Amino acid sequence: MNIPFQSRFSIYMEDMILFKEALGYARSSYEKFLLHFDRFCLSYYPGKEVLTKELVMEWAIVHPDENANGLKRRMIALREFGKYLNSVGVDAYTIPSNLIGSFKPYTPYVFTDDELSAFFMASDNISPHKLSPYRQYIVPVVFRLMYCCGLRPREVRLIRCSDIDIENGSIYVRNTKMHKDRIVAMSPDMVALCSKYESKLNRIVENRDFFFQHPDGTAYSAFWLQNQFWKCWQDAGIHSFHGNTKPRVSDFRHNYATRIMMKWVDERRDLYAWLPYLSTYMGHSAFSETAYYIHLLPKHLMESSSIDWAKFSDLIPEVGK
Repeated sequence: MNIPFQSRFSIYMEDMILFKEALGYARSSYEKFLLHFDRFCLSYYPGKEVLTKELVMEWAIVHPDENANGLKRRMIALREFGKYLNSVGVDAYTIPSNLIGSFKPYTPYVFTDDELSAFFMASDNISPHKLSPYRQYIVPVVFRLMYCCGLRPREVRLIRCSDIDIENGSIYVRNTKMHKDRIVAMSPDMVALCSKYESKLNRIVENRDFFFQHPDGTAYSAFWLQNQFWKCWQDAGIHSFHGNTKPRVSDFRHNYATRIMMKWVDERRDLYAWLPYLSTYMGHSAFSETAYYIHLLPKHLMESSSIDWAKFSDLIPEVGK
């Protein structure tokens, strides 16, 4: 169930989201940011009915725990809201695109073997919770699906029971980032785990719609998934990470890609010939999106003479560009 907007802008916010959905955008692309702005208006400007520059700029002040990209996402959502208001004849301030700027490139976190072992051991021992009574069954499977099948967090959250074909070992992935449905094959071990999970949940919950279903019958939220992610790290006793970045839930997908590529390099396969298969499997819209992961390969593999890196010179985007 969607949380209703409550400020003086509420009707326009809901209408904008419906408009964006009609164009093929996911509701989640804008809802959480507009909801934050809605609550901001309720708290500080409950009578405000005009989206002014002063109101927007006050809301756009960076939060203490917010990074630069997070602020940009908030500003983009409000820029789109301003554009929508103007398009329906309501005067509103629209944030200039040059004020937002470009996103700072994020380097995915590459997990060590020890970190992965500790994380999944913690996920296997997670306890039930009164607000999430089946999480001891869900958590070990949901994160392994992301890591073993390279799924995006949103893709794995929205898997429906009808999308899982246990007999053939495949998942029909819908609602993708680029709105391109695809079929993802699972390994025998992953099929066995999903089958075991399905049998348990079918005995507990009748007529489930979502494979990972909230007690209220909806899919679990991104916020819930993130909380379970950090709960597992906490239970694993890991509080600090190597390098300059902290892991994100989506890094399981990135680690899937890099480990597949590392395996192919170790097997001395022609990476240029095999990358299109990985690109299709992961649902990338461009080959260069897959080639990007070459940046994350260990240095000794990047220096391997068994690969003609010149083939990739026009495909691999420069880090930081």
